Amino acid sequence: MHIGLLIYGEMETLSGGYLYNRQLVSYLRSQGEQVTIISLPYRSYWWHLADNFNHACLKQLTDAKVDVLIQDAMVHPSLFLLNHCFRQQSNIPLISLVHLLTTYDHHSRWTAWFYRVIERRYLQTVSGLIVNSQTTLRQVTELLAKPIAAYCLAVPAGNNFKDLKLDIDFIRQRTQMAGPLKIVVVGNVIRRKGLHVLINALRLLPPEDYQVTVVGRLDMEPAYVQQLKKIIQGTQIEASVIFKGPIQGQALADLYQAHQVMVLPSAYESYGIVYVEAQQFGVPVIGTTEGAAKEIIRHGENGYLIHPEDHQALATVLRTVHENRQLLLQLSLNACIAYEQHPKWQDSCEIIRQFLYTQI
Repeated sequence: MHIGLLIYGEMETLSGGYLYNRQLVSYLRSQGEQVTIISLPYRSYWWHLADNFNHACLKQLTDAKVDVLIQDAMVHPSLFLLNHCFRQQSNIPLISLVHLLTTYDHHSRWTAWFYRVIERRYLQTVSGLIVNSQTTLRQVTELLAKPIAAYCLAVPAGNNFKDLKLDIDFIRQRTQMAGPLKIVVVGNVIRRKGLHVLINALRLLPPEDYQVTVVGRLDMEPAYVQQLKKIIQGTQIEASVIFKGPIQGQALADLYQAHQVMVLPSAYESYGIVYVEAQQFGVPVIGTTEGAAKEIIRHGENGYLIHPEDHQALATVLRTVHENRQLLLQLSLNACIAYEQHPKWQDSCEIIRQFLYTQI
């Protein structure tokens, strides 16, 4: 089977969606499938709309000569009309891989309405869907206002680090270490990821009791990053928060190993690969009730769920796990169990592969 994957920009882009795409391509190729990456340049949403009237974009799709074309749904503004033109020239199945619906991100009322119209029109042009969570599936169904005829659910996995051996004794020792609670934040520093919520929570707590390491790109919303740094500059919190920038591979694995809790109080997560990654290291996660975090985090059992923007609730949870290290240990061990029960990449990617065969 010759499979096309349409994306914006580069496959090596640092985000959960692109990680999912890379894992899928790697697995499909390992199973003998031919995969061609088709890339459109990444620009603003409004410029992408113009792609629908660009003959070169249409030619790029038709020239691929694939058996089935997967479109990362992030590319939807370039395709909501172009797909109709493509269908007039080809009967190749169009499958949308939905990581995150733009409609359900936080926007002003008018902007949200506009995104909803464009995204619905796009989803109506495809013949099948790959969704990454029950939450995303429910939202797509709501957006289309009808049941989805052809889809598969393939959740992201967390087994992104090779040769990792889980050491329960090490986890026990880590939870009992004296000193500040070591918190890791893994996510690009943008407002939706909620780092400001954590910083506001820390302002309610003794700064010497907490050490935070932030891992993620700092160039996506530079004004937001500067705002955060300005808030903590010259305060006692400044010494407790370290911005590491983007980190991958073994260096990221080492950071997970060295921390006791992960905090990512996002306004919304369509899934949250880093939640599962953290569980692999026995690191309990504090997320929010919005989005699909609740499909991974069981409140009070292997982590905690707070309402978005509720920094007071987050402060309470952090104080609790810092002062009750036996509770922290139980959360950590339960996180390990949750990870072991979670599907691995080969499981999810095989679901997609079998689904693609039903579509050609």
